[in-house]
Amino acid sequence: MKNETSLPYDAPGTADDAPEKAARAALGASRGGAVEGSLAALYRANAGELCAALRKNFGEGPPDPDDITQQAFEKLLQRKDLSDVRNIKAFLWRTARNLIFKEQRARKVRARHDFEIEQLYFPLQGDTLTPERVIAAKEQLGAIDEALQAMPEKRRRAFVLHRIERLAISDIARRLGIGRTAVYKHIARAAADIDKCLDSRK
Repeated sequence: MKNETSLPYDAPGTADDAPEKAARAALGASRGGAVEGSLAALYRANAGELCAALRKNFGEGPPDPDDITQQAFEKLLQRKDLSDVRNIKAFLWRTARNLIFKEQRARKVRARHDFEIEQLYFPLQGDTLTPERVIAAKEQLGAIDEALQAMPEKRRRAFVLHRIERLAISDIARRLGIGRTAVYKHIARAAADIDKCLDSRK
């Protein structure tokens, strides 16, 4: 198992330490303009390497390595103090890696959600699936997603937990902090919202 500070790119050398030291000093002195300038220099010194390492280890995305690199530096910028960060390059790498893992998990959840919705409303029927039906189904899936996003949060969550996650009504009630009757009403209203949305697209 690799040491958590190990990096997929070169460790800081004496030449590359200057931007890091300047950033630490500026943050420690709380000098606003100096902080921005020092972090900008740190970005110029390390962003290319970090982005290349992300591309090498995780591919072209999604998520895009350039976007993740930017987000990792934004996380660094949000810190008020770097005294507890022993190795800034390691911090940036771990932050970028965790951002990628988080995005990948979110994409898997969205993909599973889309699949379950598709199976719920458009189950496959033998070999009758035609290109026209595929296009129509995609359009309808988009409409369903819009309907879900437009719902009040508890209505949407109740519907997804029951129809997609397959949770029992009692479990949903506990999770949402509402009564069983309220859960039933949320699910029924969500289904009605979706049916209304689909009818409007016919």
